[in-house]
Amino acid sequence: MARYTDEFRREAVDYVENSGKTITECARELGLNSKTLNDWVVKYRRRGEVTGAMTAEQSELAAAQRRIRELEMENEFLKKAAAFFARSQA
Repeated sequence: MARYTDEFRREAVDYVENSGKTITECARELGLNSKTLNDWVVKYRRRGEVTGAMTAEQSELAAAQRRIRELEMENEFLKKAAAFFARSQA
């Protein structure tokens, strides 16, 4: 499997974005598999970055979102437990 530098990936995506050509045409010119180049373009459009590395802000946001999900699940469990015990007390 060929390893490409982050710089090369950014330049390839920039070429696709600014050339007005299709991903397939650009991939052919750059000697890349069109699927690979398409993956890079999709990542760039989603995150604004081609590499898989996350910025500090993205990492912090992901951690906060995980914590929110955990707290929501705990809250839901506590609501069900309270309802269960309220029924058993009556």
